[in-house]
Amino acid sequence: MKKKILKWLIIALVLFSLFFLLFLIFTLPQVPEDISQLSLTNPTSFYADNGELITSLTDRQMVQISQISENFQKAIVAVEDDGFYNHHGISKRGLLRALLRDLRHLRIVEGGSSITQQVAKNLFLTFDQNFSRKFKEMLLAIQIEQQFSKEEILQAYCNQICFGPGIYGVENAAQTYLGKHADELNLAESAFLANLPRSPSNYNPYKNFELAKKRQEIVLNRMVAVNFISEEEKTAALAQQLNLRNLNLMWGKSNYFISYARSLVAENFGRNVVDYGGVKIYTTLDTRLQTIANEAVKTGLARLDKLLGLADYQKATLAEQQNYPQAALVAIEPKTGKVKALVGGRDFGSSEFNRAIQNNRLPGSSFKPVIYLTAIDKGRYHPATIVEDTPVTFGKGKNAWQPQNYDHKYDGQMILKRGLMESKNVISAKLIADVGPDKVVETAKKLGITSKLEPDLSLSLGTYGISPLEMAAAYSVFANEGIYFQPSVVKLVENNVGRPLLENRVRSKRVFDAQTIYLLVDMMTGVLEDGTAKSARALGFDRRAAGKTGTTNDYRDAWFIGFTPQLVTAVWVGFDDNRPLRTANGAGITGASGALPIWIAFMNAALKGQRYQEFPIPPGIVFENVDECTGEVVTSTTDAFLRVALRYGTSH
Repeated sequence: MKKKILKWLIIALVLFSLFFLLFLIFTLPQVPEDISQLSLTNPTSFYADNGELITSLTDRQMVQISQISENFQKAIVAVEDDGFYNHHGISKRGLLRALLRDLRHLRIVEGGSSITQQVAKNLFLTFDQNFSRKFKEMLLAIQIEQQFSKEEILQAYCNQICFGPGIYGVENAAQTYLGKHADELNLAESAFLANLPRSPSNYNPYKNFELAKKRQEIVLNRMVAVNFISEEEKTAALAQQLNLRNLNLMWGKSNYFISYARSLVAENFGRNVVDYGGVKIYTTLDTRLQTIANEAVKTGLARLDKLLGLADYQKATLAEQQNYPQAALVAIEPKTGKVKALVGGRDFGSSEFNRAIQNNRLPGSSFKPVIYLTAIDKGRYHPATIVEDTPVTFGKGKNAWQPQNYDHKYDGQMILKRGLMESKNVISAKLIADVGPDKVVETAKKLGITSKLEPDLSLSLGTYGISPLEMAAAYSVFANEGIYFQPSVVKLVENNVGRPLLENRVRSKRVFDAQTIYLLVDMMTGVLEDGTAKSARALGFDRRAAGKTGTTNDYRDAWFIGFTPQLVTAVWVGFDDNRPLRTANGAGITGASGALPIWIAFMNAALKGQRYQEFPIPPGIVFENVDECTGEVVTSTTDAFLRVALRYGTSH
């Protein structure tokens, strides 16, 4: 009986396996008659918020195998699939190694793909990491090997692989990195380029030349190991100097934005989907605002270069350019949370590091509105509350801390609004000591700040790193009457047949009541009217706006984050290595002198033609003219006063 059951189980297993195999075979994509088509299928495209095509990842220049240096052919085979000329589509050794790793992790963590299998990937509509798709890929690889010669397969592979953002195919890579054609590559250059597809971002020679050079040696060692070159040839190649040329800017004016959007999609679906999947990625980008943002940053940094005594950036060598200041700009539509423009640095070609996203720099005084909001929200303060701008010491002995005002001057009694307008460090420190650092951290989280903040008094001076995107998103709550929208960059992702893969639904949440927010916003308008950013008016910005400057210790970071009802924009300026921003005569660059001019240039152009708007005043808000030193209501227009917004019924 047991033998009979076992017999039927075996028959059932065989039938199931045959059925599964037939299913896989009949669902295989069709291999085209011309293998070069494999290099061109499924271009991934990015679209702006209005549906306009921004860019396609299809900047390939097709070349014949005879137009590809034999040095490169050997290098890429050595590093990717040294048994390429001996197998029939599947690398048994690579497959076994990958299978052992996959079984150990119970999922696909290593593909073990041969060059032919990697060529076959372009035939798939999806790049799901599962064993079914992997098996189909193997079947296709065998079919491709039967249909095409090794030279044709290698040609297709060399024309399709990615060497960096928007850089596809060896001809494009040779021109972009070395200023040559693919048939002109010598051994040193070939080994240098052949390693890039392994990790185009990490091994980018413009970002980390030394690492790229070490990887070149690994490729050359591999070529020696498989008898493609001799030890003497390897030594000569390593000694040869590599002359890099600047990267071509493949993405026009939206390099940093596209790079960020691309990474977000890759987090969900993997890099293969973005590189080869033919997906359509619909973003929130406004191409007009992005163009304006690029120009504002470029002009602002050129002005800053002169102040710092630096020569024309465009005439500097690649090594010299690393010693120039950088900037980041993020513009968000507060009513939707859409990121409309994003600049992550002055030159994507020389540095792909996205300072708008990846660069958590100290916000300095631009963090103070978070503290003031906490104080008002807890009911302990209002804009006319009297505070003491006098020296104070927290703690005792070695733990004693005495915050200092920027100008080391103290003005005694003043109302809270004036304290924010003048960015008094002492007042900010007293506020956080009163309401509690933990409460300030809670407020920051409500505003969407996810960077790590420790609940200590130094928060009053903005001593924990926050990205420009986070700061722009937090200020969007101020511009949107207390409603937080999670900042969005990607709206929709479709596969190459138009089926939605990802839809980013707008998410909003009221995190503070409208009255509380308006009290803060009214205080922040004073920053531009008669505070640390009052130079905005002299520089030609005349719209109703609110914002805050930020300057960190020893002038290492300069910020301005400001907003109108329509648009929130954060600007950061500084050196990548955290050096102080000082002019040729030693004067420090502040948020008002370094970041504010960029903000004004962007906002003036971005809002041109739009009607002037006031911030909506919620019910229950009244305005009073109060004495700045006593907080008392002033009835005579001849007296010195400051107009403040208050909740109805607020007692002085």
